[in-house]
Amino acid sequence: MSTLIQGGTVVAGSTVVENGALVLRDGRIADVLTRWDPASGFDGEVVDAAGCVVMPGLINCHTHGVTPGPLFPSGAPRLPEAAWMGNLDRHLLAGTTTVLNLCGFAGMDEVREADRRHAVHVRGATTHLPEALRAAYGADGRGLRERQRRLDVEWMLGEGAVAIGELGGGQTLGGGGQDLVYIPAAVEQRTGVRVRMDQARRMKEAVLGRFIDVSAYDVESLNGVANEAGLSGRIGTSELRKLIEDCVLPSFAPAIEGIREGVRAAARLGVPAIVHSASATARVMRELMAETRQGQPQVIAAHANHPSHTPAEALELAVLGRDHGWHAEASVFDLLYRQHTVTTREHWDLLLREPDLVSVLATDYGRDGDHDELIAAVHDVFTRGHRPLAGAVAMATSAVADLIPGIAPNSGSLHAGRVADVVVCDADDFRDVRYVFVDGVCVVREGNLTEEAHR
Repeated sequence: MSTLIQGGTVVAGSTVVENGALVLRDGRIADVLTRWDPASGFDGEVVDAAGCVVMPGLINCHTHGVTPGPLFPSGAPRLPEAAWMGNLDRHLLAGTTTVLNLCGFAGMDEVREADRRHAVHVRGATTHLPEALRAAYGADGRGLRERQRRLDVEWMLGEGAVAIGELGGGQTLGGGGQDLVYIPAAVEQRTGVRVRMDQARRMKEAVLGRFIDVSAYDVESLNGVANEAGLSGRIGTSELRKLIEDCVLPSFAPAIEGIREGVRAAARLGVPAIVHSASATARVMRELMAETRQGQPQVIAAHANHPSHTPAEALELAVLGRDHGWHAEASVFDLLYRQHTVTTREHWDLLLREPDLVSVLATDYGRDGDHDELIAAVHDVFTRGHRPLAGAVAMATSAVADLIPGIAPNSGSLHAGRVADVVVCDADDFRDVRYVFVDGVCVVREGNLTEEAHR
């Protein structure tokens, strides 16, 4: 089967070809051409890409909820099939052709099932470490089964996992996962009142501060938020404080130790580690940065633009990481359009303005998987002038493939002989994805999934 994509702006590595052409044949890129003469004819499908950008399929190194395995570092219950398949659909419709599942307690059989059943290439990571497992049970653990307790990172890597991560997370480290899910659920169970995410966060910070420290307790702030949330007369201040501590603290110390375990295992085993970056992990990250020698182990600071940092803290930590050979991932979260959970782009712009500070772009999960699209992040980085077109595209394609060996072998760039994972999107708004090809097969046509998207 052969396909000609012609007339678009082709991003081929560092080269941008205006009115270029791409030939796909037998699952590979057969040729990249500076022009195509229509008079020469073509034996196969011809896609008119006029007014479009043609780029490699995007590679997302930070996703959750894309397999039938346990969710998040907390080992939360697995999603129904329609939900995790739906998450993969959304990735594919937005031009992402490879995802790395960072729900690190999923087994490789669950990763392979998702990979087999969906056109998106699904890759796996692992957090099968004693302290990470203890942290999961401290926060939740309802999605874990006996076999999760028996697995270890060495076995998972031998089965095909490509990284250790995500080490820590908002569910186990008193972050957004607690604010969104666990604290509101605990308050509702006790009082019958469902507090909002922002109210849960402010109550948590009144009790434990931004750095999860019992000495940060501020009774006046806690009373103020409790009154605003309608909790007056339903629960006393001391009981509310204990309720929040009981949600957050059981998983916190083991999660911090799990980060140490994971980074040191990555150094021993020669694989990348992906660490949850947030105000609560800044101290342990600095500690581990000091242990890093000449970029070994290879560590990615996930969502270095996390809003629990102040912008200045995020910049300082990212610069320190770069100086010690760490790599920063900037997450789009939902900060560009949806803004359910992250309502500021200040951290994003500050880090991306710095040359060579952010290595790769990703999405994380957002509220119920409703994050902004990775391709929207690429478009924003380009149109805001943070990177030229080829550089912006590389942050979600070739740079990811280079940083995490095994995530997308022979993919991530449009060169002859490479895997034919290709996206055609509107040049004025990359979110308008017209066509997606995976292994040379059209899986999105005119913005809709084809039958080949599900296997």
